[in-house]
Amino acid sequence: MRHLVVLLTFIFHVTGSPLFAQPSPVMVISGNPEAPPVAWNKQGKLQGVGPKLATDILSQLNIQYSIQPATDWLQVQQQLVAGEVDLIVSAYKNKKREQHMVFSAPYLESPVVAVVKKGDRFICNCWEDMIGKKGVAGRGESFGDDFDAYIKDKLDVTYTPYQRAFEMLEEDTADYLIIDLYPAIIYSKLLMVEDKIEFMEKPIVMQQLHMAISKKSPYLDQLPAINNQLKQLKAAGKIKKLAIDQYNSWHKTFKERQHFYAKAQKNASDAQATFNAEARDRGLDNLARFIEEGRPYMEGGTGH
Repeated sequence: MRHLVVLLTFIFHVTGSPLFAQPSPVMVISGNPEAPPVAWNKQGKLQGVGPKLATDILSQLNIQYSIQPATDWLQVQQQLVAGEVDLIVSAYKNKKREQHMVFSAPYLESPVVAVVKKGDRFICNCWEDMIGKKGVAGRGESFGDDFDAYIKDKLDVTYTPYQRAFEMLEEDTADYLIIDLYPAIIYSKLLMVEDKIEFMEKPIVMQQLHMAISKKSPYLDQLPAINNQLKQLKAAGKIKKLAIDQYNSWHKTFKERQHFYAKAQKNASDAQATFNAEARDRGLDNLARFIEEGRPYMEGGTGH
């Protein structure tokens, strides 16, 4: 028995690890379930630009992963803080989040826009023009430290799920909706309200999408390798192309999902059918308008 103990001790010191090493944990990844085409939950599976990028990169780095679907964006962030999720596929950077997570290099620009009920546009050239009006935004959302602080100190904004936010515009219980461009385009289609809303002329601010790793994750040391992959893909123009591809992919199936989101399906369907017959794909038009044309941002915004 003494000889066996000596042998095991020798093996431990030579190899630097126990004889029966524990297998490496699988990286758990998740994301915002309501931010298409960057990330969304489709029939229990997380899809979009972020999940596609993350899984491609992790496969390239030979890192085993497990995708954890989500139903609530705020809950996903709480799971990352607790170390139950290792990596979020897309998030904006702010000081509060940096206390608990480390952000990758930015991989995609995302304008934050103001949406209003059709016919209810108001002069809005700067953040101050929203003071005195009632705003609404998605639950768990952040729009950068500067604008988050401005909302808290100066504006009257309620945070609620996207469906309720669009309903508030229609009910006139909100004057404007603060929302990322991508989900604004997609959810206006899902909820069949494209013909009932307008985008304000100037974007509010430009945000950058990052991946984020929990400070409690054993995979934190993989961030430099992930950044290297992201920078190569971005330089090659593959990420912007992926965003358009994911939008087109989603657009092919959105009609199948409309009945889950429409409160008055018959009337909304008729209105949307008329709107579709008279117009190009407004989603692609708005992507070009805000992404390609370089619209000036509201005064007080960060700009490009």
